[in-house]
Amino acid sequence: MVGHASRLLTEPTSHNASGPRVASTSLQVHAESHPATTDARILGVLEVLARDLEKPQSVKYFAAQLRLSASRFEHLFKDQTGLAFKAFLLAARMTRAKNMLKDRTLRIKEVAAAVGYANVSNFIRDYTKRYGESPSQSRSSSLRDSLIPFSSRRGVPGGGPR
Repeated sequence: MVGHASRLLTEPTSHNASGPRVASTSLQVHAESHPATTDARILGVLEVLARDLEKPQSVKYFAAQLRLSASRFEHLFKDQTGLAFKAFLLAARMTRAKNMLKDRTLRIKEVAAAVGYANVSNFIRDYTKRYGESPSQSRSSSLRDSLIPFSSRRGVPGGGPR
């Protein structure tokens, strides 16, 4: 996804009196061959998804809001973003979850709820399928990577043994 649609899911999604306070999600999807999202209806949907990722979202709901059939909405969404609605929603949720897991004060159950999963087991299954490791393994490997002293990393000029 390029252009405005990409920005919507990479910009902060909640605000307080002093401005944005939630870390960005850096959603990267495989839609470079598609034009920037320009349809105002889809831009509105993307804004709702970015703002309310923790809430249940459905094709049927958005289609009804836009007074489109479900199949027309799905076609328009994919045409504008490069991904089917469900694939886009899953990618957005998993990307936000991966970023949230960097905050070690959040429990995995809290991260799951924050990205729209009522069932932690379903969240862990989807996360593992997408990233090849469980959320806790992902957390451990990111912590381990951050603890390796820079000078001891292989292949780094002035680094450790080669």
